[in-house]
Amino acid sequence: MNNNSISNSQGTCQPHLNVAFMKIHKCGSSLISQMLLRFGYEHNLIVALPSRPGYSIIGGVGGIKDGDYVHPPGGKRWNIFVHHAFYNRTRFRQLMAPDTRYVAILREPLDRLKSAFQYFHLEKTFPGLKQKTRRRNAYVTTYLSRPSYWDPLYRDKTSFHACARNCMSRDLGLAERHYDNRTAVQEFVRGIENDFQTVLILEHLPASLVLLKRRMCWTFRDILYTSAGNARVQKYRRKARITDTMKRAFYQHNYADALLYNRFKESLQKQIRQEGPDFQEEVNHFTRVNHDVDSYCRSAKRQQGGNLVVEKSRWNEAFSLNKLFCARYAQVRRYWEKLLRSRYGLPRKKSSRKSRRKRRRSKAMSSYMSKT
Repeated sequence: MNNNSISNSQGTCQPHLNVAFMKIHKCGSSLISQMLLRFGYEHNLIVALPSRPGYSIIGGVGGIKDGDYVHPPGGKRWNIFVHHAFYNRTRFRQLMAPDTRYVAILREPLDRLKSAFQYFHLEKTFPGLKQKTRRRNAYVTTYLSRPSYWDPLYRDKTSFHACARNCMSRDLGLAERHYDNRTAVQEFVRGIENDFQTVLILEHLPASLVLLKRRMCWTFRDILYTSAGNARVQKYRRKARITDTMKRAFYQHNYADALLYNRFKESLQKQIRQEGPDFQEEVNHFTRVNHDVDSYCRSAKRQQGGNLVVEKSRWNEAFSLNKLFCARYAQVRRYWEKLLRSRYGLPRKKSSRKSRRKRRRSKAMSSYMSKT
């Protein structure tokens, strides 16, 4: 792929291969990370891996330390980053290739909170919240009735994954001490605007991905995605009677996330308008192609009948997909990590000696990179 130009509606361009994707909690980010892991594997790129096999995080609250990740050989830098991490501008520029483009995904903040309550059972992290919730009422409505009361009671502040307030901004590097400082929040959002070339919006995912495709000079095949087997893309199942008063209190209390989401939603809409009249046509066409691929890969009978051929259009060259693609299509992070570790010649379990482990990893990756 490195040597191949791609022709599209915007002309001829070279695909961009260095991407750091900030995996924001409960924003549909697993869909995108799986897509990018497939991209990194298929194009023989150096994908960031945690030192602990199977771990979903690289680094922690204190940032990414040298012992948190597999070190590429010879001082090389990562091409692809897709794990959970707290974004830190300085540290990521030390670890990623120099021309890396930064990508993130955001979700409507209140919908994100409802999803987090369901997935992480956040009612357990607020002492007394379950007891104060009336029978058959949703726990999230009890929280939303007084968010400024419940947040100081939150008892899982050391957790990387579970979070209730300004969680998207937190993952992108905003310190909790700045949550109530509107000047600091506005400066933070401006910094994200400067650093991130593309921010996807979950509620407009097909359009976001087509825009990403154009910005990165990728193909339809590169941005195919499925929600099959992905339990994290979900809606709140309990009936939550959320009043306008609750909404106002929530958005005021989560000023950083509200500003961040609205700013990038407006930016996405502006970029779409600037793309020209054929943009929505391409989105519609991609949606049909993605649906066809999803249907093909869910049907063993159709796969037995032969490859799926996606015909050439104004926006893509013709390509075909087979059973091997489908076998990997909906695979989650652990699957791709095992393939990558095997390709790099890395052990699946940590060695007892840190220094020896680092030397083996560096040697294995050096051997692999010399062959590619």
